[in-house]
Amino acid sequence: MNPLPSFLAALFFLVAPGVFAAGAAYGKYFVEAGARWPEEAPPVPATSPRVLPTAEASELIQALSKQLSEQEYEEGPYAMSLAETLDDLGRAQEAAGNLALAQQSRARALHLIRVNDGLYSEAQRPVLQAMLQSLRKVGDFEGLDQRYDYFFRLYGSGQPPWDALRWDATLEYLRWQREALRRGLDRDPMDRLLNLHRMHEEILEQFSTRDDPAEGAMGSEGEEGAASGKNNAPFDYRRLADVTYSQLKTLYLIEDRVQPQPVFRERVNGFSRSDDPRDFNLQQERLENLQRTLRGAGRRLLENLLAAIPPDDHRARAEAKLALADWTQWHGSYREAAALYESLWRELTDQGLGSLAAQWFSEPVPLPDSGVFWEFAEEDAEGPITVRLSVSESGRATADAATVDPRWQRSVGRLLRQIAATRYRPAIAGGQIVPAEGVSASYWLY
Repeated sequence: MNPLPSFLAALFFLVAPGVFAAGAAYGKYFVEAGARWPEEAPPVPATSPRVLPTAEASELIQALSKQLSEQEYEEGPYAMSLAETLDDLGRAQEAAGNLALAQQSRARALHLIRVNDGLYSEAQRPVLQAMLQSLRKVGDFEGLDQRYDYFFRLYGSGQPPWDALRWDATLEYLRWQREALRRGLDRDPMDRLLNLHRMHEEILEQFSTRDDPAEGAMGSEGEEGAASGKNNAPFDYRRLADVTYSQLKTLYLIEDRVQPQPVFRERVNGFSRSDDPRDFNLQQERLENLQRTLRGAGRRLLENLLAAIPPDDHRARAEAKLALADWTQWHGSYREAAALYESLWRELTDQGLGSLAAQWFSEPVPLPDSGVFWEFAEEDAEGPITVRLSVSESGRATADAATVDPRWQRSVGRLLRQIAATRYRPAIAGGQIVPAEGVSASYWLY
């Protein structure tokens, strides 16, 4: 028996009428000590160059520079073999701490690869990834943004046919767009935010046009599918899950970042416009219209994912149901979310996944538990500050200051107000939501 209908039925059980406000942006102003999410940044490759002693680094750089000069003399300034030597030189320069010189060497290596092997040559991949890591190390996020755009084009601009490399590159590019928004790289972020939503929708549309999950992701195999230009790779619900959760994070950002413009507007050719033409922003208009439907859009995203996950993949289904319940809870539908949480807890215990139920529900969890709002600035944060946390059955929290370092005494009140504004996933014991009293928790405050 497919448990999806009974689970989704809880979505409409005890639903109160009216509009529910979205929750606070957990992670934007404070975060639990020790919290980490993949949203933070890509992992540093194991091949990242080690720091070399000054004498050893200088000797290696001199040897590679000499080798480069000899190759240029013998083979010419545009020889493909120079790219490998330049990459090695860039690694040596980075290991010596000369990050600016390393960037110059790698930029020239990329140019030579493109000249000799084509604009989208796979040989660029390791050089480009090293450049991305180097730019992150020096904090050149504007330069990193430009390189990510090229990285995205190199791996297909988010278009099928998908393979593991192109898919991972697309997800990483989408993750970077959210990071760029959090880092405030744009004077007006609305355009980036709208494009990020659009890119997700285009990828999701490729999955929605499949004939049947067993036949193919985007159309059936054969000449008709090839003629249509659709990707005929076997349907992979795990990839659908990847892009669904990525888009859900984008919806969270839209809820937080888009604020309706407080100006009088009139309708002109189907769009609204203020009396002052300088106030007109089509991107803002579209995002405001989108924001009004986000609560239902997030639900539909996760319902579609649940419909695609096979009944026997209990873990994947549980993760989707938890995301759906958390989305509902964050939007303030407490009774509805409670029914979803308790239903999920029972399913997990019936399926022998009690350890997962304990991991998710033994203590209250601040939402959203994805790092989508995390500013990753612990070096600028105060704390950690320890508090005694109490969370009600509805997920509303209060906190009292425990023993606080005198340095943070003036900041405790601000932290307590942030906690009170945050919505929590409540704790469950014996299949029922229970209040949590006096839970010790430590937070960093930005």
